[in-house]
Amino acid sequence: MKVSFDTLGCKINQFYTNCLEQKHIKEGDKVVSLDRNPDIAYINTCAVTARAGAESRKLYRKAKRNANEVRILGCQAKLFPKEFEEKTFIDENTLADKEYTPISSRVRPYLPIQFGCNNFCAYCIVPYARGKNYSLPENVIIKNLEKLMEKDYKEVVLTGIHIGNYRYKNLGLKDLIKKLLCFDIRIRLTSLMPDSLDAEFIKLFENENLMPHLHLSQQSGSDKILKRMRRKYTRETTLTVSKKLKKIRKDIRIAGDFIVGFPSETEKDFKDTEDLIKEANFSHLHIFRFSERPYTLANLYLNEVQDSLRKKRSYSLKKLGKLQRSKFIEKYIGKTFDVIIEGNSDLGNKWLTGITPNYIKVHFPENGNKNGLVPIKISEFKKGIVYGKTKE
Repeated sequence: MKVSFDTLGCKINQFYTNCLEQKHIKEGDKVVSLDRNPDIAYINTCAVTARAGAESRKLYRKAKRNANEVRILGCQAKLFPKEFEEKTFIDENTLADKEYTPISSRVRPYLPIQFGCNNFCAYCIVPYARGKNYSLPENVIIKNLEKLMEKDYKEVVLTGIHIGNYRYKNLGLKDLIKKLLCFDIRIRLTSLMPDSLDAEFIKLFENENLMPHLHLSQQSGSDKILKRMRRKYTRETTLTVSKKLKKIRKDIRIAGDFIVGFPSETEKDFKDTEDLIKEANFSHLHIFRFSERPYTLANLYLNEVQDSLRKKRSYSLKKLGKLQRSKFIEKYIGKTFDVIIEGNSDLGNKWLTGITPNYIKVHFPENGNKNGLVPIKISEFKKGIVYGKTKE
């Protein structure tokens, strides 16, 4: 049987899709693209923005045309089931119970530690779809990590809906990370809010097995806008975190999510965001234009920013992001990193690609090894592409 999988949204969605994919592979089914007329098409939907919801519906319509059967899951399907005619809705809780055995086709598998979110930020619809915060017990997480190590994975990505909210009994996120760093495997983190990172947490980055890449769910550089978003930190929080991180790990890369055009965002507010990106040395930006979502507090806010201005500000941040990325990468030309090979590069035959510890995607010629960690020297950065060589 032929089966296709299309996923929108977060890493938890990707994790659940992978659970489904591995189940079908185990049963002997063949994974194909949606264009190849599968017997079953899975669409894992996202509701975080209006655009994500529209993309979910578009993929669903394509699946209806191309596949014999369509199965739906994810946030958009949960919140707006009437948008999808299918009777087959997948409950994620049936895919991986609270003590699941990790399964993955990725070279850097996800290790979920937490589900749900209690924050209810003014713009965010996710808590309505994902439910309340639930953290996995420490012994379950360690058991799952050991299973991944038995399969010879070199790195795992701690993931959840909001991993900064991890708490099981008296164990918080930094306490959990301390325990995981006792194992001989690289640990990478997904998104965190700046106020999750106190001095003790930041000190954990002294350990070489904690990857020097941090994705901050920042959203704005304006204290006024952050307050209206119901975020609990200020721009000064982020600047302090950035300075302390740089002292601990000079090679650390800071990425961030930013929303432009939030209701009442002025030119000064937007400039505060641009200035924060420069001052805190963000070098990998995920930019979203504010999107009105049902059920959220921001949907009631006045002083809406015109869509044309949202687009203009989005373009400005994308341009700034490219500049910040270039400045960051250029510092590492000539440097060597242990890179996990992720697969074939789109540059052509006999080229591979991988990710450095500080999350630089590098392309390099195949040299007999397609698995594991390989020392790669960054040799050139040209037209937005990073090239490397296998160290002799």
